[in-house]
Amino acid sequence: MERQPPSLDAFRQQAKAFLDVHAEHRPDGFPDAMYAQFRYLRDPERFRADCVAWQRLLFDNGFAGLTWPREVGGQDLPSAYALAWADLEAEYEIPRGLFGVTLEMVGPTLLAVGNDEQKKHCEAILRGDEVWCQLFSEPAAGSDLAAVATKAVSTETGWRINGQKVWTSEARHAQYGYLIARSDPTQSRHKGLTAFVVDMSTPGIDVRPLKQMTGGASFSEVFFDDVDLPADAALGEVGAGWAVAMTTLGFERFSSFGRSLGRLVRQAGELGWDDSVARDAFIDAVIDQRALAAFEAGMHRRLVTGQPPGPEAALAKLATGKVASQISDAVAKRLGNDLSKPDPTLDDWRLVVLSAPAFHIAGGTDEIVKTMIAERVLGLPKG
Repeated sequence: MERQPPSLDAFRQQAKAFLDVHAEHRPDGFPDAMYAQFRYLRDPERFRADCVAWQRLLFDNGFAGLTWPREVGGQDLPSAYALAWADLEAEYEIPRGLFGVTLEMVGPTLLAVGNDEQKKHCEAILRGDEVWCQLFSEPAAGSDLAAVATKAVSTETGWRINGQKVWTSEARHAQYGYLIARSDPTQSRHKGLTAFVVDMSTPGIDVRPLKQMTGGASFSEVFFDDVDLPADAALGEVGAGWAVAMTTLGFERFSSFGRSLGRLVRQAGELGWDDSVARDAFIDAVIDQRALAAFEAGMHRRLVTGQPPGPEAALAKLATGKVASQISDAVAKRLGNDLSKPDPTLDDWRLVVLSAPAFHIAGGTDEIVKTMIAERVLGLPKG
């Protein structure tokens, strides 16, 4: 007899009870879900260990892979349960950042297009045993995925990879990578690409962390120098890498940045806003944050009813960068030269100011997103 899931209200109660026992409730704490990747880590290995331990705790208690199938260790629950969990979890102080790409992008892609052997990685991911990175961006390609130049040449035993990737999240911690490379240079830009599963310990792979101006180093550049992969490393059909990549991008997590920014706005409100110029800038940020949160709430309601997010979800990504910059600008006006003082109580606000430009680049530049909105939402002709 098939096991019936708990009611949504019962699930919320169970989830809250679990979080209350295992984490600190901080409803207006700093929104690390957004800013974790930019933080300076005094002890990267401790960070990794804490994140792995938390993911294993979720798995052991039935809170990992809420929408993933049971055969890989998931709970096979509707999206409404994942949304409820995300709302609750955001209010607690927990180790965040390490598994974002692994759980939100790579795992669903393996489930969608991977063969039986590749899908076996999914349970290891949910247990916290495997961290993955996504090897898409390149120095000369930027957000233009069709312009990747990393080469995959067929050999007698499989494939040989040469090239460079950049801005790869958590590559220094990853055991595996999901790579897009050009396997047939005679084809057009969107053809001749193939996706691969890469063991990051393979000889010829060199991972070099990139230090950001925030002090963090969660991104890396990754070099491939005659890296040999087995024939069964291809993820999906050979030559269908573009379709595999688009499948991945379709799994981008439902946006909840509006709510996270709401927590940040509430914290910023306690700074005091006597200066009229700074206050006006802050009020504009608050208005736009609330509009973004309302827009996201509408998307979430559609998800709960089984409707996938449409291309209009790109508007939330664009708005997130705008609001993050608005808050950054207002805080910079409010705190002024105090931001340069060696005062640890201002570390979070320095992080807000220094990381703001990244929200206009990460996950696709504003220009790329605007083009997608123009073509797919507004129906404008391609330039």
